[in-house]
Amino acid sequence: MRRRRGCRQVSDSTRPGPAREPLPGTPAVSLLENDGFGALRRSAQQRLKDQRESIEQAYWDAEDIDLLIARHTQFHDTMLRELWQALMSADARKDLALYAVGGYGRGELHPYSDIDLLILTRGRSNHDEAIADFVRFLWDIGLEVGHSVRTLGECGAEAAADLTVYTALLERRLLVGKRRLAEKLDRRLNRRRLWPSAKFFHAKVDEQDARHSRYDNIEYGLEPNVKHSPGGLRDLHTALWIMQREFETRDSNELEALGILTAVERQWLDNGRRFLWWVRFGLHIMAGREQDHLQFEFQRQLAVRSGYEDSDAKLAVEHFMQDYYSHVLELREVNDILLQHFRETIVDGRRRTYLTRIDDDFCVRSDYLAFNEGVSPSDNPALLLKVFLTLAQHDDVAGVRASTIRAIRDNLYLIDDDFRSNPEHARLFMTLLRAPNALVSQLTRMRRYGVLGRYIPQFGEIIGQMQHDLFHIYTVDAHTMALVKNLRRFFFSESEEDFPVACHAIRAVPKVELLYIAGLFHDIGKGRGGDHSELGAQYVEPFCKQHGLSDADTALVVWLVREHLTMSSVSQRKDIHDPDEIFEFASFVKSEMRLNYLFALTVADICATNPTLWNAWRASLMTTLYTTTRRALRQGLEDAADREDSIQAVKERATERLLERGVSQAQIDKIWQIPSADFFLRHSARDVSDITAAVADHDIASGPLILVRDAGSRLDDDVLTEIFLFARDQPKLFSTSVIVLDSLELSVQSANVYTDDDGLCFNSYMVMSRDGNPVVSDARRRERIEAELATALANLHEPVQLTNRRVPRQLQQLYSAATVKISNTSDPASSTLTITAADHPGVLALIGSLLIDANLTVLSASITTLGEQIEDVFTVTGADGRALPDNAETRAIEAQLAAAIDEGLGVSQPRRKSRGTGAAS
Repeated sequence: MRRRRGCRQVSDSTRPGPAREPLPGTPAVSLLENDGFGALRRSAQQRLKDQRESIEQAYWDAEDIDLLIARHTQFHDTMLRELWQALMSADARKDLALYAVGGYGRGELHPYSDIDLLILTRGRSNHDEAIADFVRFLWDIGLEVGHSVRTLGECGAEAAADLTVYTALLERRLLVGKRRLAEKLDRRLNRRRLWPSAKFFHAKVDEQDARHSRYDNIEYGLEPNVKHSPGGLRDLHTALWIMQREFETRDSNELEALGILTAVERQWLDNGRRFLWWVRFGLHIMAGREQDHLQFEFQRQLAVRSGYEDSDAKLAVEHFMQDYYSHVLELREVNDILLQHFRETIVDGRRRTYLTRIDDDFCVRSDYLAFNEGVSPSDNPALLLKVFLTLAQHDDVAGVRASTIRAIRDNLYLIDDDFRSNPEHARLFMTLLRAPNALVSQLTRMRRYGVLGRYIPQFGEIIGQMQHDLFHIYTVDAHTMALVKNLRRFFFSESEEDFPVACHAIRAVPKVELLYIAGLFHDIGKGRGGDHSELGAQYVEPFCKQHGLSDADTALVVWLVREHLTMSSVSQRKDIHDPDEIFEFASFVKSEMRLNYLFALTVADICATNPTLWNAWRASLMTTLYTTTRRALRQGLEDAADREDSIQAVKERATERLLERGVSQAQIDKIWQIPSADFFLRHSARDVSDITAAVADHDIASGPLILVRDAGSRLDDDVLTEIFLFARDQPKLFSTSVIVLDSLELSVQSANVYTDDDGLCFNSYMVMSRDGNPVVSDARRRERIEAELATALANLHEPVQLTNRRVPRQLQQLYSAATVKISNTSDPASSTLTITAADHPGVLALIGSLLIDANLTVLSASITTLGEQIEDVFTVTGADGRALPDNAETRAIEAQLAAAIDEGLGVSQPRRKSRGTGAAS
């Protein structure tokens, strides 16, 4: 893989004043145009145009990014000096000085960066009109100017009052003006009492913490912000601002010479800065404007144009983004180490240091863990693991001292095969996994300090590895840490409301450390080609044996890694209401203990893949599968009820209820001829009784029966609602129904359509409100649903308006082409229509509309959502009421439907991905 040289960025909010528009009173047309400066204006515009074309070509020609940034900055320096000389009078030039500040002051100018300027006046200015004309001229020629006009006194006062202003002025660079005026400003701003080092440090750290929290403190977002995300350029700026305030330099070589940076850290800083400079420079060029958000489309363009290539296991963009995340992780480490070093040596170093000895190896210095004097991992490599166990055992320790972190990194080479096979090291790692507190924090530290990737080499290969889709919102290693964190959360009482079954399951497992090992290895095979679950199982087996696990425990962990997707897949793809399917799954699981392990791992995995995946519907599917499987295991598989027994039991209990309500046996028998057997498996006896009684009381000649029912009676969640429809089958019945439900902001989670030989339908739609609120308890909304469905179904001859929905940008950029397949079975009366497409609000309504246009009638439907895709299967007939023939005309219908789905979702040229997404991750 060829990798481009790095790039870095300019400051955004660090301009010295809020003004961005021309000064108040500035004419709408520049006065300079009327004064004969039109030629100068046109010349400057052309120079800017030529410069942008030149740097764009140089960028794609792979010119060194440091030289490119310097050349671009120097160009603007020269032009601004020339314009200042040409446009400002001699008197004005004597009283004023022009400074570059913020990112421009740092000399980090990108193609569409703001030009941040300070116009410094000797005293109250008599040159307001000249300044206004100058700034207007800069706007007229196309510069994005952020400027302020201040006196010396105002600069001092504003800097003292506003951290942002002070930071911008800290990076001031005189472009043109009297040296004496500049020296006066230097004296005002260099006073030690103006933002003392400790105060400046704490203010900047608080500012950084607030910014990190906006990005959930995660470096590995799918579409990171090159400047503001954790590990981005702003982290680098923050650390260097603090260094400059104290040491009057932000030069990495000088900081290394002062002993503030090590050689490795200086290399990380320089390489990361160049890489992010390069990325940001390219973003500006591709977007044609200031752009810091590394969106999917830009990721792909940068990867391809920079020479990254697809491999058998990874896309080119995934190789590129793994490089990006690698640099970001290193920059965050540099930021952390610089801030920690500064805290110890400058902030805390000026106060009395408290030392508490823990044991022969460790002590606590001012709340931070350190090696004792004369102790080093070079003499005792086991300390590379013991340090994290010690932290887990002392939750009152705030963190690790900079010198200790550096000692860990300097000795990572000691973690080799001999280290991994040492029984004492295995004991330390297993003791950490069994620690009652701070496991996730210590595993995260191990990952960031490089220990985890050395101790488990396969884990080191997934650090920073992204998956270019909307299903997985974190890199593989970040997802793995989130999974372990979720497992820990299930022990906390506050998680019981959202995850009651997972909390029960994890507390029932005898050895939770086995779950943590399975979690660490479940996705470790990704990016290698082949089945990652199978590869992970191969890698985890020797690890388990090396760490002293019994044969039974090893077999359990291997099984969990290999089958970590199975339970999610079964819950979505199989009919979990069918006792035969439950018997098969229970036979596969074998024991309630293994069921508990697998359920907890599966739920933690789903939530760590993408928090939006775990909704009431998915929870109901997983809970139903868990409870019915546990019941089968407790009853004994040899005594498990079969499909017919279960159906008969529901019918018998429902019949008792119905007879008590006055419904005759003849009515019951007649009504129950309409639905398929699945109706009795998917509904409880009470549900069957309520629906049957309503049908018995309804005159089908008056129109369809519409019931809006609480699904909580069998799914234990009041957010889920069943829309039940009893009607005579007509063309467009299903399609119109789902279009109306979509217009009512209801998301169809599953649909089951039953049509008997006499054309009577039992249709059931399980829906959730898009606002997350219960539907049944809202009487007004329930009545509206019933009324609008009734009106639409009474007028099926009239067209139904499809609700237009905005397709999210991310979906458009990562959209996979829809696939449509029409196949025939031995039944000549109908065909099977299978549609796979990107999931999106309104997609089922869109499909329903297209089925109307294609003159296809739906006899039955199975709606499934798998990650970011839907897989819907319909039994349909053509316009003649029969199966569609296997000919060119049917193939054309397939192609037309697929193209119409793509077009309906706003994607004219969908991307065809090289691989799909699984049931969970």
